[in-house]
Amino acid sequence: MVAMVSGVLSRFHVNILKTRASTIFNDLFIMIMVVDTAHSTIRNEDLINILKRSCDTVGLALAVERGESYRCGKKVIVFDLDGTLIDQEIIEELAKAAGVESEVKKITSMAMEGKIDFLQALKERVRLLKGLPEERMEDVKDRITILPCVKDLMRRLKDLGFKIGIVTGGFDFVANYVGEEIGADYVFSNHLVVKDGVLTGEFTGEMVGAEAKLNAIKKIAQDVKVGLESCVAVGDGANDLFMIERVGLGVGFKPKMVVKERAPALINTEDLNVLLALIGCIDLKKDVVSRI
Repeated sequence: MVAMVSGVLSRFHVNILKTRASTIFNDLFIMIMVVDTAHSTIRNEDLINILKRSCDTVGLALAVERGESYRCGKKVIVFDLDGTLIDQEIIEELAKAAGVESEVKKITSMAMEGKIDFLQALKERVRLLKGLPEERMEDVKDRITILPCVKDLMRRLKDLGFKIGIVTGGFDFVANYVGEEIGADYVFSNHLVVKDGVLTGEFTGEMVGAEAKLNAIKKIAQDVKVGLESCVAVGDGANDLFMIERVGLGVGFKPKMVVKERAPALINTEDLNVLLALIGCIDLKKDVVSRI
């Protein structure tokens, strides 16, 4: 890992100012480098993409962040829901119950890769659920699987003083349940409309546009009295990019290709605990883990 990263930086005349390394969480090796790109022979964006591609073969996660943002300290962290905190895509689970799984799955895939507008995709998929009995929603909720590492991660984040949010274009009957299970401080989601005991094929809520998730983060940041540079956003799909690219640190967790290409931080393992290394839980002035 050290040789690979140092080799890339050297090739493009990036100066390494400081390096620290530590081992935490069952021998997870973490390396932090402070670098100066003033004399670099390549654009920062291109350098980051080369590092991301190189780290695919040797590491579990990578984050590149401006020094000012890294040093400011993070106070707020928000997560997408489907595919990030839970294994399932909720709308696909509902589609199975409604007998329209293949149609919905195709639209979901196109939306997550950024090939179709998210709001249009959401409307089309919800429309296909029309007539589904309300009680089937409870069956879907009962099958939800929260990723094994999530509750432990949330406990650690709480100990570090973070405010935790869930921001999803999905639906409140699952989002609120998961929020309670993991101890989230904020939950932003949409609501499926039910009439006479069945879904109408419509939904309500504000979590639909490109800026919806970012606006939710802004509300949390305002409440906590911090700027966006003190916020972390974690997601996997194209509808997460707007928030990922505009906060202090945006993280693609097992990301779709469009997110992998543009997110400044990537996690390529099922273990979300590596997120703690990316958000500054190692003190650069010491060779020990701090605040954990």
